[in-house]
Amino acid sequence: MANGSAGAVLRAVLDLGSAPRSVVAKHAGVSPATVTWQSRALVEAGLLVELPETASPGGVGRPHSPIALDSVGNVVLAVHIAAVQITVAVVDIAGSVLHSEQVPHRTHAPYDILDTVVERVRAVGANLAEHVRIRGLGVAVGGRVDTATGSVVDHSYLRWHDVPVREYLGARTGLPVSVDSHTRATVYAEQLYGRLRGSASSIVLFVGNVIDAAIAVHGRVHCGPRFGAGSITRLLGTTDRFALEALGDHALLARARAVGHYDDVPDLVAAAVAGGGERDYFLERATAMGEVAAALIDLIDPEALILIDRGLPVPGVRDAYDEAVRAHSAIGANPAEVISPSSFPGQVLVMAAAGVVLQELFDDPLNTVVAHAV
Repeated sequence: MANGSAGAVLRAVLDLGSAPRSVVAKHAGVSPATVTWQSRALVEAGLLVELPETASPGGVGRPHSPIALDSVGNVVLAVHIAAVQITVAVVDIAGSVLHSEQVPHRTHAPYDILDTVVERVRAVGANLAEHVRIRGLGVAVGGRVDTATGSVVDHSYLRWHDVPVREYLGARTGLPVSVDSHTRATVYAEQLYGRLRGSASSIVLFVGNVIDAAIAVHGRVHCGPRFGAGSITRLLGTTDRFALEALGDHALLARARAVGHYDDVPDLVAAAVAGGGERDYFLERATAMGEVAAALIDLIDPEALILIDRGLPVPGVRDAYDEAVRAHSAIGANPAEVISPSSFPGQVLVMAAAGVVLQELFDDPLNTVVAHAV
């Protein structure tokens, strides 16, 4: 993830916590001299702090001054735009969620939703302490996202087409804005703070109102020239009972509401966890999506697949995924070794939105700081 030596040093400090420069050099795979001058630049940029001098282990050798992330003084604002609500959060550069709030959509009109984002981002930013630096605004959203322009090309559920999210939010908040699809953004968050640290090849399979995947090879997330890599809705066409389009959260909710009353998807999940007949909806989906997971695993042969599905807490759902993978994976993948849930239970989408801008910061920190300061 880190192209330059400054990024390698910053990422090493993230991995290690506070550490002397000699340890950082070994972890980052760069020379001690490189760590010395890059850490000095990162301290000047406000991303690292130099801790008080401490004695070497056993009192042998010269004392050293560890370096650490300045997580207290550096945060990003994170916005996730979902089917029914926005989430606005504050996340520090060490990956801790400091604040999170949700606001339901009044309509699906893009600028109505984006105006709500502007209102809440301004309010949340105004409540931060004066010494805290906002390093950017990350926006994660479903559908196809043009990361170069920061526009939502297409979002089938919200019916958005060519919405210039970055331009609109940047002009109204005064913040540097980065936009990406929620699934690619989840890979970034998992690479920085979760189970995909150090993983060269990986997949995130997202099963929600939008069903899609993100693929990383050699640590790099693939986007594609039409920004559609990971669009798997028609991967298998139809299953025995329904098309993949009918497997989204609200599609399951609509089916369940035909026979009972449920307030929302969490209400449906809770009823299924409690052992009701609602469990069958999630088991059927897991069986179908397990076949999709098997196809993705055979295509990429990844070190890890992160599975995100709100139905995972439902008894038998993870087993259904595993059984489908075992039945359909031609390479004989062992689901227990490859598939893991998200590293951020209850905060997946917040961390995804933060990951959009944090991956830029840790990839090329000095140039990102300069660019965002303009």
